[in-house]
Amino acid sequence: TKHDRRRSVGQTHAAAALNARILDSSPILESLGNAKTVRNHNSSRFGKFTKIDFDARAAPKRLRLVGASVETYLLERSRVTRQAEGERNYHIFYQLLAGASAAERQRWRLLPAASAPYVS
Repeated sequence: TKHDRRRSVGQTHAAAALNARILDSSPILESLGNAKTVRNHNSSRFGKFTKIDFDARAAPKRLRLVGASVETYLLERSRVTRQAEGERNYHIFYQLLAGASAAERQRWRLLPAASAPYVS
């Protein structure tokens, strides 16, 4: 029926929107958890577990996505305070210093990049 068809299209749109939101979070998570290492300029220094929830009442071939969550955890906490020669800290520190205005850096008490101990 028309009503059933509209409902399934709406669910498809909602699932697509949720999928897009999950994928859109990746660059943010990568900034917080990726760093330059000697072997790789964008090395993941974190673990990420994505849990996707489906409606258990749905028919087996028509699983309906109802939610998702992402858990992240740092693999190298020591990188925040020191880096090996030729390596850099997490990307977020450099992005924050590059993108913050002088007023924001002053308000957040950030040192200039050249003298900040947490960036090499």
